[in-house]
Amino acid sequence: KGHNYPVWDTQFSPYGYYFVSGGHDRVARLWATDHYQPLRIFAAHLADVNCTRFHPNSNYVATGSADRTVRLWDVLNGNCVRIFTGHKGPIHSLTFSPNGRFLATGATDGRVLLWDIGHGLMVGELKGHTDTVCSLRFSRDGEILASGSMDNTVRLWDAIKAFEDLETDDFTTATGHINLPENSQELLLGTYMTKSTPVVHLHFTRRNLVLAAGAYSPQ
Repeated sequence: KGHNYPVWDTQFSPYGYYFVSGGHDRVARLWATDHYQPLRIFAAHLADVNCTRFHPNSNYVATGSADRTVRLWDVLNGNCVRIFTGHKGPIHSLTFSPNGRFLATGATDGRVLLWDIGHGLMVGELKGHTDTVCSLRFSRDGEILASGSMDNTVRLWDAIKAFEDLETDDFTTATGHINLPENSQELLLGTYMTKSTPVVHLHFTRRNLVLAAGAYSPQ
């Protein structure tokens, strides 16, 4: 117990034992499986915390909120170390690249934004979905990003191409963002339509099969 209102998301750390939760009370909490009380409280969001994710190194937690921001938190001291702003609606999905360098976020604006964590800058924008992006997953080798949306589609994006051209010289901290290339269509590997199923969850198996889940909604 700890949240006073609904909990929207939870996730275990990569090695288990710790897990993080976020909810309607605008706060994320860090828990350990053998403690009844939260170990850390991450408070600063101005609206619901819709999604929570551990960084692959377990030292950071990312939270996506209805206040249209993503925050990165230091697990050791509970401080907010990054704020990512750019979405035009509540954030509903986020995922770290397996190498831990990048973050992908999805929101009700239908856009998938890509972020360089070290520099705290937006480095890409994937356009194509026409409704909320509910789920994002990188393949286990980090080469493909899959996005699932309320528009009844799964899209696969070329993550290597999205990130390979990034030279740190491009980062102009003065502007806060680097010039985003308009190359969404070049990065799109495929669009997979469902009959009428909003895709709310994605999972890559160890054999690189991508599974998509949702509730069929007859028109």
